[in-house]
Order: sequence, then structure tokens, then C-alpha cells
Amino acid sequence: MSPIGNAVLGLVFLALGTVSTFLMFHLWGYPFDEKTYKSEAPPSLMLLHRLIGYVYLAIYLYFLSQMVPRLWEYQIELPARSVAHLTLGMAIGAILLVKISVVRFFKHLESKLVPFLGVGLLICTILLMGLSIPFAFREAYLRAATVNGPISDPQNLGRVREQLLLAGLRDEGDRKRLASPKSLRAGQAILLRECVQCHDLRTVLARPRTPENWRETVTRMAERSNLVKPISEGQQWEVISYLVAITPELQKVAGQRRDEQRRSDASQMAVKGLADRRAISGETTSAPYDPQKGRELFRMRCSLCHPHEVVAKSPPRSESEARELVERMVQNGASATDQEFADIIRYLSDTYAK
Repeated sequence: MSPIGNAVLGLVFLALGTVSTFLMFHLWGYPFDEKTYKSEAPPSLMLLHRLIGYVYLAIYLYFLSQMVPRLWEYQIELPARSVAHLTLGMAIGAILLVKISVVRFFKHLESKLVPFLGVGLLICTILLMGLSIPFAFREAYLRAATVNGPISDPQNLGRVREQLLLAGLRDEGDRKRLASPKSLRAGQAILLRECVQCHDLRTVLARPRTPENWRETVTRMAERSNLVKPISEGQQWEVISYLVAITPELQKVAGQRRDEQRRSDASQMAVKGLADRRAISGETTSAPYDPQKGRELFRMRCSLCHPHEVVAKSPPRSESEARELVERMVQNGASATDQEFADIIRYLSDTYAK
């Protein structure tokens, strides 16, 4: 079942646990014969409570059947949220086992233990779903936001072809094939099917990366998968292509998270230090300026977050404007050396400044 399907089933699981608990409170209001262990509650309500319990148990067993194989395939230490998720899942299983045992075999303990066990189940269910459902819907939103546009946008597909060259893929035919909607959807499927065995999708997509870094990340994941489900080199490139395709969307999400932090003193000092150390202008760089290299750096680095043609629509008209533009790129997460930034500023100044 898809993550969003599991989230919906989780809501049903939570609703059943809640209804079962409050129905239990209602049923325990009826007289109960301690000798015969019989309640005077309406048989229809007793049957309803039992059926809800069976459905709750069936859903729990389904979730358990999904979780156990994933635990076996994990190749790294579990994240903190996964540990909490696992602990609550085991607690629910233990409480269910004790409750069923009391109801079936130790009825003399039923009046003393079952209410507490029922409340314990409800609390664990609420905590478990609270750790799962919001993240599942958030991941579904991320997938929807990063699929419809990036995979079908011709301009973005062209950007992916260029970025794959930066990632080390030299063959033009392979880059064209990988930068196609069909291949990108295949890469997304591999990411959701294989990579989440060791990571939450939120962890994988925590921040945008350069094509080189995406390749390093996917290679590490593939190496860890060798023990269980090897990911071929072709599949790795499909995942890399997909991650490169959605990087602009990830940049937008990351930018939202940085709205407050990027204006902090540390960020401002980092940007100011970049300008002060090198004054990043063509005349002050220690290495000779190569116009062709400046153009390629601009196209490669700036197109990580947006098509490089965007700059031409509103170009900098002076060296200071070019420097301000690059400083904004740094604030938004652009990654390069001081010399590369200097070459980009020189290229922008020579190309657009009047």
C-alpha cells in the first residue's frame, strides 16, 4: 500500500481505538456479575465492541507485517522517530496480548485490568499515529509538489541534462534518456521503494544538493543495499536524475525554512566575509579569468535552483548588482568556492553591466 494509503488506514486505526475505548467505558457502566462474569450490557453493543476489536487487531497485524521486513532491511542505526515508532508499536502488541489473555483465560482479572489496558491502548495509538500520519501526509505533499511540474516541464528537463554532465555522466544519449518523464518517474519509484528502507523520505529530501553530492549520496545508499536488494548502476542514475529534477522544488522548501535563519548574524557574516576576503571581482582574483569558464560556471551553478535564462530577464546592470545577486544565491544555499563565485560575478558584469 502507498504511504498515503497507510496514513488513511492509520486514521481508521486511531478512530477504531478511540471508539472502542469510549464504548468500553459505556459498557462498564452496566451491572456485572462477578461470579458468572456476565454483564447486563446490551448484546448488540457487546458484539459491536468485539467486532471493533477484531478490526483493530487486523489493522495492527497488517502494519506489523510491513514493519518487520523493513527492520530486517535497515542497514544503519534507526532514526530517533523510527525508534519511538517501533517502541510504541511493540507496546501496543504487548498490551493487546495481555488484554486478549485476560478476556479469554483470566476473567477474574477482567474488571481490574481491562479498563487500564484499554486506556493504555488508546494512549499508545494516539502517540503512534501522531508520529506517523503528519509525516506521511507531508511526504505525500512533497511528492505531489515535486512530480507534476519538474518531471513534465521541458525547460527543467533541459536543465537536468546539463546537471547530469556536472554529476559525471558524459554520454549525451544517456543524459537525454534519463532526462525524460518516463525515466524520472522510474527514479522516483526506486527512491520510494528502495531508499526508504534505510531512511524516511523526509531525511533523504532534507535539503537540496549539488549533482555531485546527489551522486555521492545515492552511491552510498546503493552500497548499503548490496546485502539485501542491490541497486544497479542504471537504477542509481535514474534516482540521481529524479533528485536533480526536483532540486529546485527542494530549494523552495528549504528557502521557506531559512526565511528567519538566513537573516541571522551568522549568515550575514558569512556573506560579508565572502566579499571581504576576496572582494570577489574580476580584478582582485588571484587566478586568471577565463570567460568560457565563467559562462560554464554560471550555467551549471545557477541552474541548480532555477533555469539560468531567468537572469537574462532581469540582469544585473553593474558589478555591485552582480555581487548582490551572488550574495543572494549564497543566502539561498548556493555552493561554490570563492574563486568560482568571483568568476561568476565577473561573467555577469562583463555580460550585462553597462
